[in-house]
Amino acid sequence: MFTESDLLRLVDGDCSPGEAAAIQDWIAADPRRGALLDDLQALWRATGSATRRWDVAGARRRLREDGSGTAPPLYLVPARSTFWASPWPFRIAAAVIVSLATALLWTQRARVAPFREFATGPGQRAELSLPDGSRILLSVATRLRMPRDFGMRERRVDLDGEAYFVIQHDPLRPFVVRTPYGTAEDLGTEFDVHAYGPEDGVAVVVARGRVALRGPDGAERRLVTLRARDRGVIDAHGRATRTRGIRLESFVAWTRGTLVFEDALLPRVLDQLGRWYDLDIQAADRSLDAERVTIAFSFTAADDALAALARVLDARFTRTGRTVRFLPLVHGRRRS
Repeated sequence: MFTESDLLRLVDGDCSPGEAAAIQDWIAADPRRGALLDDLQALWRATGSATRRWDVAGARRRLREDGSGTAPPLYLVPARSTFWASPWPFRIAAAVIVSLATALLWTQRARVAPFREFATGPGQRAELSLPDGSRILLSVATRLRMPRDFGMRERRVDLDGEAYFVIQHDPLRPFVVRTPYGTAEDLGTEFDVHAYGPEDGVAVVVARGRVALRGPDGAERRLVTLRARDRGVIDAHGRATRTRGIRLESFVAWTRGTLVFEDALLPRVLDQLGRWYDLDIQAADRSLDAERVTIAFSFTAADDALAALARVLDARFTRTGRTVRFLPLVHGRRRS
């Protein structure tokens, strides 16, 4: 019924959700088809091209030379690629459709790792399209892990970083995003999850629908239910807070290539700029750490963004390679 070219389309993201489901059913009927799918996915990783031109012969050769038949975590798009001017108007070249066989198939093939991991590096972003029609946009320096049998019994992912989710709601299989600091469960929604580290905890912003926010162990008790234009935060100590009526655009502007900060402490701004531009940015003078900043960045070049921040801070910066240091002006309102 289906051929290798159909599997190539599945892995390359050219199938509709309905076609993907039909191909998956076909794969599940014969373990040999699952083996072929494994090979094609390994080849997909080995090609390494954002345009995903299928040099199958060359990819097979590189796999043999590697010897392991495996690939490092998948970096999906080149640094600072452009995504969209408004939410979701077109597909990017490196879009991925996550192909999944049945749980039985994967348990029969015990040598296959139980999880898939998708990763972006500093300055990189990526879009994932799932067979159920859901979409995920990964922000910079982000890792997302999902079981290979995703969607068969449950829909659950683990996130370290930030991602924007557009979820096809299924009341029988809730979509759950787990982080070390808290768990978000969709109740029919679009939402953003920010979980880069213990200093931030986990912050969830809802664009549409509702999200149940739970503790890090995914306990049944909801800490808070969020609705559109709500922001919920679970800090490193497990305390949950909710803010209603936020300016949504400020928190999801990164999906359009813009960073927006409103009354944010400078260290948080520097951390995010470092991820965005793949730089090590710090304040060389600790007196700057208490500064609160309101600023928007939509610059392609890192130096333009750094110069704009320096003007807002009434400070100067030095840059040597990837290392950037901000210092107060010697002649200005801050005197050293």
